Amino acid sequence: MPPEQISRSAVTPSDLLDVAFGPDPGRFPLPAATGPRESWYRSVALAGQGRYGAADVELRRYRPDSLELESLHASTRASWLRQLGRHDRARRFDGRAVFLVGLVAPSRSRDTVEARSDALIGLAADALGTGRFGLAQTLLARSEGHRQGPNGDRLWRPALRAAWVSAELAMVRGDGPTAVRHAESARALANDADSLRHSIKTDLVLAAALSCAGQTTRAHDSAVQVASAAAMHGLLPLCWAATMLCEGTGIADAEMMTSADLASAIDRRGGSSID
Repeated sequence: MPPEQISRSAVTPSDLLDVAFGPDPGRFPLPAATGPRESWYRSVALAGQGRYGAADVELRRYRPDSLELESLHASTRASWLRQLGRHDRARRFDGRAVFLVGLVAPSRSRDTVEARSDALIGLAADALGTGRFGLAQTLLARSEGHRQGPNGDRLWRPALRAAWVSAELAMVRGDGPTAVRHAESARALANDADSLRHSIKTDLVLAAALSCAGQTTRAHDSAVQVASAAAMHGLLPLCWAATMLCEGTGIADAEMMTSADLASAIDRRGGSSID
């Protein structure tokens, strides 16, 4: 079923976290947010579904009520730009995200740690996307000290995102075995997370790593499964990326939308207007 046809019953505002970072990322329509934090969750959820135009409007709806949330806003916009291949533009937002929360302030609240980590890992991904691999590695190493919560516990999202970017860095360097190792580490982390969207993205990263390592058949089969799961849950950007991998490693399933069709659908949902 094409992602545009997916429709689910509305959820309550308290469920927006579950849509953004939980087990039901494809629910739509979503209720209106009632404050800055819920508005951020809602924008993340909408973008995960490829509804970039609506997500952009939502991100502007409320003024962030803390520096951490303002930083997360900037990192979120950067992530959308990266998904659309605009790494240079994304770097400006990630740089602002780092500036807003700093790197040496004494606070180790969960919000501060996640905001710092998102900003640093985002900058690493920006560097990777523009061919500055050494800088990407340095930023990943710098982010290592910003992945633990106030009680010293390892936060799943910073650790998982770092594993993704580490795998992607190994891929662009042509180091398939290292890419697979990082992707498998990400898979172990995703097993302990509640976010279905992050789990599907992790499977996509692993499929790409397998392709880099020369395991083409396994990579293709995995990419087909990822594309199917992403389509089932209305995650259009992940479906698009997985379909491109399917097409790059073999013939896509005849029942699947093509990557060109999915790219057009993303444009119609506002992907081309993000700035």
